[in-house]
Amino acid sequence: MNKKLVALALSAVAAGVASAQTANVTLYGIVDTYLSTQRIGGGGSGTTAVAAKSTTMLTGGGLSGSRWGLRGSEDLGGGMNAIFVLENGFASDSGQLNQGGRLFGRQAYVGLNGGFGSVTVGRQYSPSFYVMCNSDDTFGGCLTGFSAVANMGGFFANTLRQDNAVKYSTPNFGGVTASLAWALGEVAGTSSGSRTLGGNVEYKNGPIYVGVGFSDQKNAAATGSDKQFILGATYNFGVAYAGLTYIENKTVAGVKTKPLVGSVTVPFGAARIGLQLAQAKRDGGDKQTSFGLLGEYDLSKRTEVYGAYVQCKNKGLACSADGNVANSTATLRNQSASVFALGLKHKF
Repeated sequence: MNKKLVALALSAVAAGVASAQTANVTLYGIVDTYLSTQRIGGGGSGTTAVAAKSTTMLTGGGLSGSRWGLRGSEDLGGGMNAIFVLENGFASDSGQLNQGGRLFGRQAYVGLNGGFGSVTVGRQYSPSFYVMCNSDDTFGGCLTGFSAVANMGGFFANTLRQDNAVKYSTPNFGGVTASLAWALGEVAGTSSGSRTLGGNVEYKNGPIYVGVGFSDQKNAAATGSDKQFILGATYNFGVAYAGLTYIENKTVAGVKTKPLVGSVTVPFGAARIGLQLAQAKRDGGDKQTSFGLLGEYDLSKRTEVYGAYVQCKNKGLACSADGNVANSTATLRNQSASVFALGLKHKF
């Protein structure tokens, strides 16, 4: 009898181990907070004239938005896996929820992957986001709060993260991947109102990255679309790596804005120095220009300190030196906005 009980116990343990090998869940996150001094230069004329002002603030999410999340997968056999991601965004300076107070405002999706690629459904990043992210990776990481690619390029209401999205991503074919996403608008009485279609094609091989993406978002009445096209590339020269990003946005009203952003980063052991220059033009001759300098130093594999200086000048096209800080926006012609920041970032 004792031998049978021991055998039964060992069988149960083996079954548990086998189950653990086919399913796993990972807790991960980033806490990023910085101290900054922001200055808005004077601008306008007559009754619209505004004097220069400065503010000192503690803000969350400089190089990366603070977050915690759960990601998991289950082996379904035959090379197929069930996958999911639940990712919360929060303000590390105040503890408040970001993304409008959503519990999992950054990502919340489930899907399947295998030899056919992957299909995911839920709230997830758009195909255009990944082109912006990869072509901007030379300036402190993927779309930092100080980056002109995000701040000047701008995202329409549903082109950064997409609710109600069904996305297919192909397997890797010799460095080439592609994805196509359809985000349902869920407007009563119409199947096309507020819907978003987007896609990308990317190539990664050795030191080279090239990507192209598009987005087409219908308005609620389905009478027109906000459209976005993006082309980005990076190259790692060994001693330095550089990136170039071109974006073209066209609103329902037909107004075009065209940002062009160039970046270069030079690594020095555990340190990196990044430089970024950008300009955005709008129909009619209005434009904005931006300059950014970033320094990073790794204290460990998971912790780094950083400093940044960013300046943006409004020449008829409103700009922000730091997209994370609302009052840094320069809205009057000839205004400038600048930010000097010192921050600490930890990954877990």
